[in-house]
Amino acid sequence: MAVLLALAGCGRSEPDQPAQVRLAAVPGRPAAGYFSLRIEGDKGALLSVRSPQARRIEMHETMNRGSMSSMRALARIPVRDGETLVFAPGGRHLMVYDLARTVEAGGGMTLIFTFERGGERRLTATVVPAGG
Repeated sequence: MAVLLALAGCGRSEPDQPAQVRLAAVPGRPAAGYFSLRIEGDKGALLSVRSPQARRIEMHETMNRGSMSSMRALARIPVRDGETLVFAPGGRHLMVYDLARTVEAGGGMTLIFTFERGGERRLTATVVPAGG
């Protein structure tokens, strides 16, 4: 998935990039979610992401130390007006637990973002197979 970053200082704003939920290779394991979301206005922080098609979604961050990788859960992510919040493989990502039986590759999944200020925002993520 190509990730576009906002170009600093040139006054150009990047649009949201297509969101994806990548199914787990092993049934019953969590899926992973990726997206690029342009922040507009004073939102304060991203507090959570949820979906009517999943029992639970956690925000995580991959950390690398030498040859070891680990993940940690994120309770909130401060955001600023005009920035692009990126969740991509190898960095911040969503862990999506207990998907509804109706969720399948090629379909869509609603992601609902809750911010500290300014309400919610919705994106439709494309569901892709493991390794897709």
